[in-house]
Amino acid sequence: MKNLWNIADLIDLHYFRQTDEELLRREGEAPLVKRDRIIYLAKIAPQFGKADDLPPRILVRKWLAMRRLQHRQERGHVGQALPGTLWRELTVVFRGLACLCGLLAGLGLAGSLLLYSGSTPLNVSVYFGLFVILQLLMVGGQSLFFLYRRLRRIPMESTVLYALLGRLLMRALEGVRRRLQRRISGQRRLDLAALLGSVQQHKELAALLIWPAFILVQLGGIGFNLGIIGATLAKVAFADIAFAWQSSLQLSAQWVANLVGWIALPWSWIAPQTVPSLAQIQGSQMVLKEGMVHLATSDLVAWWPFLCCAVAFYGLLPRCLLLTLGLIRQRQSLEQLHFATLGLRPLLQRMTVPRIDAKGAPEPAESAAPAPPVGAALEAVACENPLNAEPGPPLIPLAPVAEGMSAVLLIPDELYEDCPQAALLALLQPGWGAAIACVRHGAPDQTEADTLSRVRAAAEQDGLAGVLLLQEAWQPPLKETEQFLRDLRRSAGPLTPLVLLLIGKPSPQTLLTPADPEQLRIWRLKMQALGDPCLEVHPLVQP
Repeated sequence: MKNLWNIADLIDLHYFRQTDEELLRREGEAPLVKRDRIIYLAKIAPQFGKADDLPPRILVRKWLAMRRLQHRQERGHVGQALPGTLWRELTVVFRGLACLCGLLAGLGLAGSLLLYSGSTPLNVSVYFGLFVILQLLMVGGQSLFFLYRRLRRIPMESTVLYALLGRLLMRALEGVRRRLQRRISGQRRLDLAALLGSVQQHKELAALLIWPAFILVQLGGIGFNLGIIGATLAKVAFADIAFAWQSSLQLSAQWVANLVGWIALPWSWIAPQTVPSLAQIQGSQMVLKEGMVHLATSDLVAWWPFLCCAVAFYGLLPRCLLLTLGLIRQRQSLEQLHFATLGLRPLLQRMTVPRIDAKGAPEPAESAAPAPPVGAALEAVACENPLNAEPGPPLIPLAPVAEGMSAVLLIPDELYEDCPQAALLALLQPGWGAAIACVRHGAPDQTEADTLSRVRAAAEQDGLAGVLLLQEAWQPPLKETEQFLRDLRRSAGPLTPLVLLLIGKPSPQTLLTPADPEQLRIWRLKMQALGDPCLEVHPLVQP
């Protein structure tokens, strides 16, 4: 599918996810599960078939289209504009401003250089050096930098400039956080730390912002060259102007003619009349002690077509090529976006996993289900359990487990004896399969290094589908927990999912109780502050 994603879509996706987080905090997961499942059944499945045949990027894109439609229906035409719409409008405005500023800069600089009083001709070397050679050096430096990165296969995130800019940005944000943390409440400090962690967590999205800036620079360069050519043509058309060349190196006219021929090689076969002849070059050589009396007007005006073509081929054309490159690379970056790090797995799970509702009636088969309007479908109560079974805890929203891979479940020592492992594995098997190894950690006769070595061995042997950590939500996250998760990340690998499974205070009947929503929110904010894109926090059971 062409043009599947753009930056405005990602911004709107982030906006709707933040809205869903607020809804989850206020009303729990049930409204989100109902809405997203009905969106899938009513609009996506009838059009595209089962979710197994759809890549996640297409599935999420269709979900985003339906959420935008719902937003317009709820807010109307006078409602608040989505941030993606604002991004599109600002992009058009800033691109226009970049072209305009470049055009004005080119007009101003070329107009000031082309001031001709009639006593001394304009030096061709100054014009060519300022408007052609200087631009070639800048474009050549950019091209060599990209070519070096390409040949050495160095990702943009590993370049010195990118790392320096990223470090300066993070230091600036950290400085703002330190200045504000003494003046704001503890809750605001937690939210601010989570925001900084989110910036680190979505570093792959930060690379996307480089290409819009790169495109703006090229648009400014295009406007600048157009301004130079426009000012030159206007000066030639509406004023008397003369060009000449001079040098203290005692260069011969033949040498200059050969140099001009090599420079004009890209366009001389199309427009040979734009290249000054040897006679015109000889007739436009300026000697200060002799003045302008011996110079012919036809020779002095023979240079402006050559200069305009030089600016067009060596200034304007490279900027157009770089602009095309920037647009292509921006599209490729969007196509290569790794959706596994965007926290979209809960959304995919809500859409594609059948839901159990003990209060409703059995839902017809998906293949024969009609496609009602989303607004009407949201008012109905869907049930996807044909046997009308008792409601159970939702599945843990995680990616499918590859065949042959196993998951490790870390159970703290204080919970290990009282934890019903059979019931715990029954909750996890729908999302992880049967290959889950329960590991006791934190025992008196066991060190943290022993647990990490076991995880590392499992990752090196068969590969890890994920590392699960059972945790009591009523206990606040400590610095020791954060450090353990960092060590666990180094042992499991950079892309292995780490999942905190939170439970509430134990009851006389069972240890596996629902976590308090406020405690769950605090845990999620604290873990988000770690900046780990593959770290997730989920309640093990729902209230």
